[in-house]
Amino acid sequence: MRAAMIYPSPKSEKAMSGYSVTLLKEIRKKGVDIKEEEFDLGSPMTLLKKLLKIARYDVVHIQHEYNLLGFYGIPFFLVFLFLGLFKRGKLIVTMHIINSKKDKLVGKPIKNFLRKNFYLLQNMFIRKASDKIVAHSKFLAKILTTEYNFSPEQITVITQGILEDIPVISKTEAKKQLGVKGNLYLVIGNFVPDHGADIILKQADKIGKTIFVKINPKPVNLLKKQKLWGWVNYNREIIKKKGFEKFVKTDYTDVPSDKTIQWWRYFYAADLVLLPYRGNIGSGIFPHSIAAGTPVIASKDKYFKEFSEDYGCVKIAQKDSDFPGVIKEAMKPKNYAKMKKECLRFKKEQGLSVLAERYKRLYHSS
Repeated sequence: MRAAMIYPSPKSEKAMSGYSVTLLKEIRKKGVDIKEEEFDLGSPMTLLKKLLKIARYDVVHIQHEYNLLGFYGIPFFLVFLFLGLFKRGKLIVTMHIINSKKDKLVGKPIKNFLRKNFYLLQNMFIRKASDKIVAHSKFLAKILTTEYNFSPEQITVITQGILEDIPVISKTEAKKQLGVKGNLYLVIGNFVPDHGADIILKQADKIGKTIFVKINPKPVNLLKKQKLWGWVNYNREIIKKKGFEKFVKTDYTDVPSDKTIQWWRYFYAADLVLLPYRGNIGSGIFPHSIAAGTPVIASKDKYFKEFSEDYGCVKIAQKDSDFPGVIKEAMKPKNYAKMKKECLRFKKEQGLSVLAERYKRLYHSS
């Protein structure tokens, strides 16, 4: 069996590419002959010109988000139409984001209309072309079956998986390197409105020292970087107007690779990772938090609520104003010890080596 994984190149995108490269290594350890076929974010021809080669594999596994190829996702229509007609073997698609028809989109009405309808059509092409769909949570799988007519038999739920062999540094040393003393509450990841940093910063005084905000100044996966700095400046004004500089520390240095201790020290230094996301979206930061053994306080996003029902390492703030109280409750020694223990259980049960075995079985299944 010859298999290939399709994903954006590390030079053009960080989050999904890093996940894919790591997953590939684990799947290969299971004895699977799987190659990588990379394309560049927002550059359709870097994938389209490979389609004839890709179609010849026995198993094609695509890591997918709607607009990875740009142009409102339209180039993906060609990808799935071609593979649906000419693929040699099985097509598996991991859908990292699955937009619900009920989600409210922020932006100009005509742009939102086009986005919703193009995504709807893209889902139809994916459904017809694919043999299996991988969703990272049960609630995302439910969107596909109830809103887009996917068959439950076509979908398998496999979580993102937790990195198992990561660099280690003591909490004391990590805090020293970051220049922080006392409790540290971390906000990290793509700095966009959907990730809700403003929710935390507006009530920083109720949370206390230190809220540490790590911002990537050069995000390769934002096509319009001015959007980032518009959002950064908005949040800067919140801190300045409320006089919260003594509660908030910001870091604008370049984001290091997750293969280095420089990346992981943020998670080891943190007592809690804060994920106040909006709009029922998944999170690549969440599994990194668990990998480092750092408990999470999250919004009532369905993605986090689902995990909170099975594992005690994540606690949910039902509304924005609940974050300070939930944080204080989590930091009580007895509660915090339980959350740390649950991080270890999550990592043991959902580690990448465990999930790689599931992918092996999926590739070999009829």
